[in-house]
Amino acid sequence: MAKSLRASSEGLAIVDRARQRRGWTKTSTARWWQDANTSRATLRRFWQGDRIQPDIFIALCQAVGISDWEAIAEPLELSSRPPHSSLLTPHLDLDEAPDVEAFYGREPELQQLEQWILSDRCEIVAIAGLGGIGKTALALALTERVQTEFSFVLWRSLRSAPSFHHLLDSILQPFDPAIPQTFQQRVHQLIQHLQQHRCLLILDGLETVLKQENTYTLFLLTYLLPATHQSCILLTSRERLSELEEVARNRASVRSMTLQGLLQAEAIELLKAGGITGNQMELLALSRLYNGNPLALKLVTPLIQFILGGSIAAFLNQKTLVLGDRLRDVLNQQLDQLSDLERELVYWLAIWQEPISFCRLQTHLLHSPDLSLVLEALANLERRSLLEKWFSTNEPAFTLQPLIMKLVTEALIAQATQEVEQVLQSHDVRGFKLLRTHWLMRPGTDDIKGDRILSQLREELWRIYGAALPSVLQQILPLLKEQSPLVIGYVGCNIMALLTQLNLDPTH
Repeated sequence: MAKSLRASSEGLAIVDRARQRRGWTKTSTARWWQDANTSRATLRRFWQGDRIQPDIFIALCQAVGISDWEAIAEPLELSSRPPHSSLLTPHLDLDEAPDVEAFYGREPELQQLEQWILSDRCEIVAIAGLGGIGKTALALALTERVQTEFSFVLWRSLRSAPSFHHLLDSILQPFDPAIPQTFQQRVHQLIQHLQQHRCLLILDGLETVLKQENTYTLFLLTYLLPATHQSCILLTSRERLSELEEVARNRASVRSMTLQGLLQAEAIELLKAGGITGNQMELLALSRLYNGNPLALKLVTPLIQFILGGSIAAFLNQKTLVLGDRLRDVLNQQLDQLSDLERELVYWLAIWQEPISFCRLQTHLLHSPDLSLVLEALANLERRSLLEKWFSTNEPAFTLQPLIMKLVTEALIAQATQEVEQVLQSHDVRGFKLLRTHWLMRPGTDDIKGDRILSQLREELWRIYGAALPSVLQQILPLLKEQSPLVIGYVGCNIMALLTQLNLDPTH
């Protein structure tokens, strides 16, 4: 056996098909290099066609399910030749890129992004979408595809909200350790590097820093967008960037993609890879329940396996969404960014539970804000991928993404419960906020006892007050007397509806 081995072009193609069958990325699936008892750096060298130790070469092949490693290795008589690839061997700085357990589908998105970056030579490309939808994984898969077309490939994670000055220094370091002193000089030097070299710079998690530090927005709008260069800045964000979208409408070198859930076939492939079995209808139903969100599907898979014995039907019969702490944290971060008006709108959409037109939504707002503010708030929610838009009539209707619907409903119940507790302690009805601005019963129905949100609120209050709940709620009604209609709002309606749910006549 030779002292070192490297993969042939044909061998790499075989390995590529094998890793796709497992849903593995080329260099970001930790299990691959861990099973081979090696490192990510060595796996990258394998893909670059570099020579590596025979035992590690064989282990990398076996880890991906290839026992005939000789079919992958370059013949010995060619081993003295230079590397077979005529493509660039870029300077890779991907230490901040996360490991990806598995990656499925997304071929149309990858082809579109590859065209924008390689064929159209776009200078800025943004990938936006709901938390857990797979933006980072897609960016990693894309980077693996196109990295040999660049001299420098740098991945920078913004999840820890680094200051812009710290980020700028970390980007400049691979080019030249001698970093200029002033901010202007550093930005100028970065632009020069982007002009002189073909660079791919990935900034992952842009939404984390945009609201915390204006310097990022200033850099994008004042320095980066006006500059002309031969590089590409790839951005991922949970929010679509309105400034970039505006520029993209008039400039071909700037493009933005809003990432949706996996296609049904891709979602089913993910579920099967996780060990979930079921008939086609059950797999489709589970995929639709989570809107093809890959993180949500990955997190629910072990629950179905170990708690419900792998039965999708048993899970679907529960008629609930299970999010898991990880996804819940990701989505709550987005909800925490909402303004008061945006939060008011998502609460109404959670109460409605179905698409509602803008005109009908506006009629339920207690304080009737300026029309332009409501439109702007809806646009912001849509830009954050929190809304679904329906066109069943001439006028579009809005509803919440299913995962967001569950989280918002939970937040609504928690806030309403807290308000009842607070007012009972203070005897001050000004403690009612949500219960004043929102009528919790779904509009258009007279089934008070069967209303979903009212039932959940009643159950939560019963958990706190037990059999004393009816008398506790009746203590609130006298507090509403002699209050102005604006102060009362929907409070009286909500309290009486809760009493009705408890089989009490609220008029007595």
